Amino acid sequence: MELLSLDDFKNTKIDPNWVPFDFLLHVLDVDRRKLQKILCKKDHTGFKLRSKFNNNVGLKRKRNLKAVEEEDDGDGDRVASKLKPKRSKKQEKSVCPIPPPDLPPQFRKLIFAEMGGRGSVLMIQKTLFFSDINPTASRFSIPFSQVKTHDFLNKAEAKELDDKNYMQVRLLDPSMRGASIVLKKWFMGSSSLYVLTNTWNPVVKKNQLKKGDMVQLWCFRVKSQLWFALVKL
Repeated sequence: MELLSLDDFKNTKIDPNWVPFDFLLHVLDVDRRKLQKILCKKDHTGFKLRSKFNNNVGLKRKRNLKAVEEEDDGDGDRVASKLKPKRSKKQEKSVCPIPPPDLPPQFRKLIFAEMGGRGSVLMIQKTLFFSDINPTASRFSIPFSQVKTHDFLNKAEAKELDDKNYMQVRLLDPSMRGASIVLKKWFMGSSSLYVLTNTWNPVVKKNQLKKGDMVQLWCFRVKSQLWFALVKL
């Protein structure tokens, strides 16, 4: 059998991403094609010979591939990782569902056992910005884009806010002290937001709220009265 020469690789286009094993496969392929040409010239009826050669090369290639996959050096790891089938995004997702957030036990005891509240719903979870603790603004913003549900209002309350009126509601602050506060709906161009205002500054001061604090705002009902609970995480 003739040895391979540089002329046998003159039409080779090298991929910059090839690893040593890719070069080995290419050499085997060039060698196979060269031997096929030689066999065809010597025996135009050599179909059986060519078939046997192709099978042997295929088996040899499989053995070489398996050997490389089992190597522990760097090149072996690179080839094995390259040949490893990709996992779909669905397979990568955790099969364990994340439980929904819940009110802290002390809030639950106060709201449901002592106050007779019902229907608690997480309205928003957010990081406090400077505008939320700015004493000259005295308001806590609740952007529509972050509100988890708008069903906390009944039809009459929703219409009241849509008509640019305000509502007097009750708030449990992080220290679980109750206070009266004003709920408004602000219309700002193409976006809107709810705000708790008027008496918001005392809530910030008493609970030492600061920029960067993570809070949750829950809503619930005590009889027909709308209440909010502010939880500091």
